[in-house]
Formats: sequence, C-alpha cells, structure tokens
Amino acid sequence: MADLGVSPSAITFVGLVLSVFSGWGIATGHFMRAGILLVFAGLCDMIDGATARAANRATASGAFLDSTVDRYSEIVILLGALFYYMARSHSAPEVGTALAVFAALAGSLMVSYTRARAEAIGQSCQIGLTERPERMIILIVGAMFGETAFRVAIWVLAVLANLTAIQRIRYVLLRTRD
Repeated sequence: MADLGVSPSAITFVGLVLSVFSGWGIATGHFMRAGILLVFAGLCDMIDGATARAANRATASGAFLDSTVDRYSEIVILLGALFYYMARSHSAPEVGTALAVFAALAGSLMVSYTRARAEAIGQSCQIGLTERPERMIILIVGAMFGETAFRVAIWVLAVLANLTAIQRIRYVLLRTRD
C-alpha cells in the first residue's frame, strides 16, 4: 500500500466505513455479511500502521487518529448489536444480551482507556486477555457462525473485556504504589 501511495489515514477511514456497514449488517440480522466486513475492517486496522511505517509517514497525530477511529469502529459494531437485541427485547434472553452488549462496549472502551491513562502517567500497560485484535476475532467468529454464536461472542466479550480492564487497573495500581 505504501508503494501505491495510499494514505495510512485513508486506510483507517476505509476500516471505519467497513465497520459501519458491519454494524448495520448486525443490526439487520445479516451476521455472515457483517463478519466478512469485519474481516476486511480488521485487515485495514492491521495495515494502516504498517503502511505508515513502510512509507516513513508514522506520526503521533496518525497514531492518535488511528486509535480514536478504532474506538468509533468498535462502538458502531456494538451499536448494531445493541439495536438488533433491543429490537427483539420482547423476551428475557434478548434483554440480557442487550445488557451484555452494553457491558462489552463499556469493557472495550475501558481496556483502551486504562492503557491510555497508564501511558499518560508514564506506565506501560500492554497486558490483558483481550486487546483490540482479540476482541475483533471474538466478534468476527461469532458473526460468521450466525446469531446464536454471535450472542455467545457478545457474552464472552462482555466478560473478558471487563476482566482485561480490571487486570490493567490492578497492574497499574501495583506498579505505582508509593
């Protein structure tokens, strides 16, 4: 991509657009399509930074943009899931899964936030069970195998993302004790 002159930021935004369409696919119950789109969105996420480095265009602003857009990508995917389960909230499993979507979203954001705050106080914090690649794999696998598997993936993500955030909180607190 660097040899073709493709902007790393353009790749980042293509990934966001693919995530929006994936979220829409989930919201409308097209899980396989959403999963396929997530694969390509994930590829964009993998190659935008590599493209920046290969083209000698890696910058702090580019890294900031990438991580910020990554958060929006996760939000729109999980917003699609929230819409899907809320639209079917006439039974307890759907209401419970809608709450799990919220917990997954909160946990995913907290994983990123804890790392950012740790780095802001001079601590490295690249630990945990489910960093972004693992979270994306959980969502992709769930979506590819249909609604039931996606429901399981949401619950797994809700638990593991929050455990990762707690793991990071504990890690930083132990390293920064006076």
